[in-house]
Amino acid sequence: MKTTTAQATPWMKKFSLTAAALVVAATSMTSQAATLTGNVSYVSDYLFRGISQTNEGMALQGGMTVTGDNGAYLSTWGSNISFGDGSMELDLLLGWTGKVTDDWSVDVGVMQYRYPNGDNAETEFNFVEWYAKAIYGDLVLGYAYASDYFGAGVDKYQYFSADHTYKLKDDWAIVSHVGYNSFEDSEQFQTFLAAGPVTSSNYTDFAIGVSKTYMGASFALKFAGTDIGKSAECPLCDDRAVFSVTKNF
Repeated sequence: MKTTTAQATPWMKKFSLTAAALVVAATSMTSQAATLTGNVSYVSDYLFRGISQTNEGMALQGGMTVTGDNGAYLSTWGSNISFGDGSMELDLLLGWTGKVTDDWSVDVGVMQYRYPNGDNAETEFNFVEWYAKAIYGDLVLGYAYASDYFGAGVDKYQYFSADHTYKLKDDWAIVSHVGYNSFEDSEQFQTFLAAGPVTSSNYTDFAIGVSKTYMGASFALKFAGTDIGKSAECPLCDDRAVFSVTKNF
C-alpha cells in the first residue's frame, strides 16, 4: 500500500458526522425490536479488491451487526492487516436494507475504514466510503464512492462490482466476482499502489471458486487476482488461490 506525507484532510470531519449518525441510529433502534448477528472467519490471505492486505499471510476476521425491524442496521467488522504502521483494520457501518419490489432489494449506507493501531496523523489511511447494492436473487450489483480514498494523495475513487452465487446440490455453490476500480487519474492510481509506473487510471479485480456449507460453517476456495500486473510491478496484486472458513451466528 502507499505511504503519504501529513496534511490536513476532511476525514476527521467525516468521521465526526459518521459517529453522530451511528449514535442517532443506535438510539432509534433501542425503541424497537432488534436482531443481533455476527460472524468469525479464517482466510488464508485477506484480499481487498484483489490486493493482499496481509502481505500474503493469513487473517482472522469477525464482525457483529444490529438490525432493526425497519431494515436499518449498525455493523462493525475487524481483521488483522500487514501494511503501513498498523496491524488492524476496524470498520464501522451504518445502513439500510429492504425490498423495493417483489424481485429487487437494496442495501445502502456509509462505511468508515479505520486503522487504529497505525499513525493515522501521518499516513492518513482512515477514510469514509458510501455504498449502494442492488440485489436480485443470487446476483448483487454494487457501487461505492470515496472522496479521500486511503487518505492524502488519492481523491475521487469509484468501485463497480458484480457478485453471483450459483447454487448446486448438497449445499455446494459456484461463486464469482468482478470489480472495476476507477481513480481520478493515473498519478493518483500510482500513489495508491506505491508501485509503478502505471499506464491507466483503473484496474479490474476478480474471483471465482466454489463454496460448501458443512456443519454450520461455510468453506470456500477461490482463484482471485487483478489485471494490475499488466501495467505495474505489484507482487501483492498477483493472482492466487484463497481458502476461507466462515461461521455465522
